[in-house]
Amino acid sequence: PIHPSWSISYTQRAAMAPSMELSYWDKWTIGWIAVNFYIHFGWECSLLYFFDYLEWKNGWSPFNLFVQAFNAYGRYDRRYRLTPSTSYGSSIDKVVLAVEVPAGIVDGTLCCLWLKAILDNAWYRYPTQLVVSALHAFGTLVFWGDEVFPAYMSWFKGKGWRWTATDGPKSIHWWWAFVGSNAVWVVVPLLYCRSAMNAMRPALEASVRS
Repeated sequence: PIHPSWSISYTQRAAMAPSMELSYWDKWTIGWIAVNFYIHFGWECSLLYFFDYLEWKNGWSPFNLFVQAFNAYGRYDRRYRLTPSTSYGSSIDKVVLAVEVPAGIVDGTLCCLWLKAILDNAWYRYPTQLVVSALHAFGTLVFWGDEVFPAYMSWFKGKGWRWTATDGPKSIHWWWAFVGSNAVWVVVPLLYCRSAMNAMRPALEASVRS
């Protein structure tokens, strides 16, 4: 943590600081960023050209890990395995595409910047960490909301709570696939948001008082 009594701001010191030896938690963060690279540049960006995978006449290779993952996950979240395909030929729901493809491009790029900031001990490390982590959490809430809000609106109109793309809480798969695997992208990013705010707080408070 940065002591408020320092005579120059955190951002000024970070700008002058040379690359530092990575701490224990820095190494964990780099591991988390590596996971992000797989998700953003692999899973999400591959949707740009694998979105119609169920329409491929010859199927797909067993070595195509992304399509294998879409197909397997789609058994529990049908937005990833639309049968029949949409009128525009997609096997993936349009909301999933609208959330995940921009996330792959934007969040993936920000993760590159975050990694560079850690390795260079750059001043923009914590602002980048805050922004990309907030986007991770927000994107997951939108992803959940696409399934939850239609059910809510159905209930609000007196038609009962109807899940559309999943089987709801009655299924064990709903808990681990829809809730559990996606909750990681809320819980961990919010911890990084808090870490970034704590790191920037002394400099921000000092700028307010000056």
